[in-house]
Amino acid sequence: MAETTARRHGESSGDRTKSGESEQPGHCNCHETVDPDTRQDVLEEYKHRCQSCGRRSPAEGGLATLHVHHIERDPDGMGEHDLENLTLLCRPCHSWVHQQATPGESPVTITEADRSVLLPQDVEVLQYLATHGPTRTGDIASGMTADLSVSAVRERLWVLMGLDNRIESRDRQIVDKDIETGEWGLVDQIENSARGHIPDDQQLLLQRMEDEQVRQALERGCDRSNITEVLGISRRTTFNKVKRAYAYDFPLDAFGRGGRPTGSRPEQSTATAEHESDQQQRLDDVAEQESIDLGRTETWGTPKSNSAADVSRDSDSRSGRPGDDDRMSDELRAHLQEAIESLQEANSTL
Repeated sequence: MAETTARRHGESSGDRTKSGESEQPGHCNCHETVDPDTRQDVLEEYKHRCQSCGRRSPAEGGLATLHVHHIERDPDGMGEHDLENLTLLCRPCHSWVHQQATPGESPVTITEADRSVLLPQDVEVLQYLATHGPTRTGDIASGMTADLSVSAVRERLWVLMGLDNRIESRDRQIVDKDIETGEWGLVDQIENSARGHIPDDQQLLLQRMEDEQVRQALERGCDRSNITEVLGISRRTTFNKVKRAYAYDFPLDAFGRGGRPTGSRPEQSTATAEHESDQQQRLDDVAEQESIDLGRTETWGTPKSNSAADVSRDSDSRSGRPGDDDRMSDELRAHLQEAIESLQEANSTL
């Protein structure tokens, strides 16, 4: 019996004895064993590393028990035990491969278009949410057949939450997050959707804004390596930012033009909005400086000036002698010229 079970897992009874494994009821039914030489070839080919999760065997400093897995039961153009039809999986991944849920077992309809984005474990996530209701990420990870980390499950939840933003034919998301509880669930299970939410926390707000900027930049053809260099983030982080941007659908346009909604120009890029905001700030500075330079504030009517100083300034002006107002006018003209140049620059940008 032990020999038969070992053969199904692509390893010999000697391998199981050396690794200290014991019989486990209900283990997956895999293919018959490969000979020791072929098994060694597969181990060397894949450097003693699981091709699904990356865990390594004790021979390479890890703890994983590795199984040889047949990719196809009856492959075309090659033998079942040919190296091209064999791969290396750790025990949990191998078990999951043979027990994974299919799209037909999903509690929500999965289309062919959806399958281009989703992975088999996504169906299991949906099944878990349908059974347990709104749940924390860690609980979902612990309930998965596959040995996935909490961060890996969170990434898949982002994909499921943003599926409608990635698949054109899908008009509704299938997973959502409750902004009040932080729990994930199917759309009908969530009361306070996180979709489009503007966080109060400054760090989280900046993250949402940056996520959306990265998504828009990549969709417009910006080079990913340039984005990683400018933002100082890793390439992998850009992929996670895109997943998160699709999921939360942050309303970045609401933060254009100094925090006011862009209104008639929703297509305006963030960079342009920020540029225009800078130009507006320059104009505001000019207006403020003008008020300071002229030593007055705007009032209705014409103020009366009877002081000796005012009379003196009037006298200087009438006599043609250069006074303080002339110097102030020169400064004002310089400020206005700078403002005009800034507006011209903004116009050329637009």
